[in-house]
Amino acid sequence: MRPAIVPAIALWLAACSEPRPPALRQVAIWAPGLDITIDVEGNGRYLNRSNGEHRCFLLASKQLDDLIRRMEVFRRSPQTMAGEDVRAFSLRGVPCDGPYVTDNGGMSIRWLGTSVDQFYSADFGCDRDRYAARNKELRAILKSLPVPEPQSLP
Repeated sequence: MRPAIVPAIALWLAACSEPRPPALRQVAIWAPGLDITIDVEGNGRYLNRSNGEHRCFLLASKQLDDLIRRMEVFRRSPQTMAGEDVRAFSLRGVPCDGPYVTDNGGMSIRWLGTSVDQFYSADFGCDRDRYAARNKELRAILKSLPVPEPQSLP
């Protein structure tokens, strides 16, 4: 009887622990005027569309792990969609179920890997009060990267 308890406890602990992010090949981030890609080795590059600047950067292993961990809550969000649905999404835009203010920018993330192709997009003008914490965290994620500030919108 006792030998069966140990595997049962191990399974229970595994089920209760935080799920690990999937193995990624690349993460792409878009913000106003910025296209950013980062591969699994931490090699990143960005294009600043406002002035054409294109630079490369390298994230240390811990920085990359922290970035992936911080973005995991968005990847697991109900608003995340399959990568193949991005085209249809781009035609209809981000739905907003509250007060909306235009030209507040936003941020999109795409996770790509052998078992994952997911897309998340946030419009910072959609119900700014209700989504203030989300918007703050997304901006902080962007600010943690060695890239220029996103372009300000008119």
